[in-house]
Amino acid sequence: MKYIRKWSALLTAALLAAAPLRTALSASAAQVLLGYYGDVNQDSVVNVADAVLLSRYISGEEDILTTEAALFGDFDSNTTLDVIDLTRLKRVIANQEELTPIYTEVEDPQPSAELISPPIQAVNPTLPSVGNTRILMVAVNFPDCQFESQHTADAIHDLAFGPEDTSSPYYPLESISAYFDRASYGRLHMEGDVYTYTVQNSISSYVGQADSLVDEVLAGLDSQIDYSIYDSDDSTTLDTLILAIPGAASADDWWPCSGGYYGGNYYDGVIVGNLCMGTWDLNDVAGFNSTWVHELGHAMGLPDYYKYENTEDGYYGLNGDAGLEMMDDAFGDFSAFSKLMLGWYTADEAQMYSASNGSMTYTLQSSQDAPGCIIIPRVDGTGYLSEYFIIEYATYAGNNLNWQFSDQNGGIRILHCQAEVKEGYWGPELRYNNYGQDYDNSNQKQRVLRLVNEGNGFFHAGDVVNNSVSGFAWYDDSGYRTVDPNLSISLDSLENGVYTITITDLAE
Repeated sequence: MKYIRKWSALLTAALLAAAPLRTALSASAAQVLLGYYGDVNQDSVVNVADAVLLSRYISGEEDILTTEAALFGDFDSNTTLDVIDLTRLKRVIANQEELTPIYTEVEDPQPSAELISPPIQAVNPTLPSVGNTRILMVAVNFPDCQFESQHTADAIHDLAFGPEDTSSPYYPLESISAYFDRASYGRLHMEGDVYTYTVQNSISSYVGQADSLVDEVLAGLDSQIDYSIYDSDDSTTLDTLILAIPGAASADDWWPCSGGYYGGNYYDGVIVGNLCMGTWDLNDVAGFNSTWVHELGHAMGLPDYYKYENTEDGYYGLNGDAGLEMMDDAFGDFSAFSKLMLGWYTADEAQMYSASNGSMTYTLQSSQDAPGCIIIPRVDGTGYLSEYFIIEYATYAGNNLNWQFSDQNGGIRILHCQAEVKEGYWGPELRYNNYGQDYDNSNQKQRVLRLVNEGNGFFHAGDVVNNSVSGFAWYDDSGYRTVDPNLSISLDSLENGVYTITITDLAE
């Protein structure tokens, strides 16, 4: 019989390597999933291999177990690994029992109380955008359409939810988790679990039958998964579910999308909220991950910024070098507007200009290096769900890296935001999203997000932006950009990676 150290020492070591799972419990605490009882070899599966390893340790054939392995094997929590624990493990394997998770609480390095409450919550998304969340992804096989043999659940997990790797050839889309950690400045920790499942019928029988596909998959995996752990805010709603369809499937039938589940079935006390589903070739790692990052942006409440009709003024909503945006191009970083809506800024970082202050000077670092933007509201005090400009310094670094544009130094971009919320067909929505009842399909009137000086690249040190610049105007009563803001934005200097910007009210 072998004895191991007391849990106080083990927990300290285990917590250092633990990945956050649950949302913040308070201003300074978060619940963390350490692992599952029985997963002695820590491969996220409990099977005979775990029993063999534990048996060898108890018999003295295996001298060392990691601190986590010792914790996961100690079913009766008596700080001793013995035949009682081995017997319990064999019973779990033989009966295919539901795994018991092990949680603890740790200090949250980014207390959510310091952050702006996410304005996007006004549209009632089911996936929280701040704190710690865990995504359930199921790679769905069909009898006549399957993933290639190397695309196991473990392999998909490694490429979708692995750690940051700046040397990866797929960086900055080396993983969904790493991308969101950078985009949010560590304020959204998105982990995930991956399962594979083969449904009963041919793929064609599920076209247009998303709810039936969801129910068959979740019912089939119910004995293996505790679905409640994917409800990070304890709302009895699954934050989101990703159903990844093999790349060989028809894009016409299975183009990636994000929407709702309209069935009525609960699993482990939770019902599916948002559903992300579609086909993508897993051999295209960057494309696979960018697809789901974009769709998870929808799950958190953000709309598409591109135009749904290919018009003569361009398909994308934010064109040119300065228009790179994940919710527009499905690659690149989230813009300052998206980050603001998702709650990734503090009030000090989202610097608010007020015309009553006359002339004000600000500094901005690259959004890819540090959180920060300047907001110019049309009317003081109207908040973030209104009309305003956002000034952002964007560079080709971090999540913008490796995209080839003519201006590789980046610069200042000014975003025209119209974030008013209105009750829509399916509940509250951003009023001028592409599906909104008040959206004009000519694409010439109000949009959620526009780029000032669209198509002409970034502004740089020495530039002055006023009403003579294309698109620097408020919307008039007819929805066109004709109202002079009576403002001058002077890009004074760029020194040591910091822009100095002065905003002056010309109406004074």
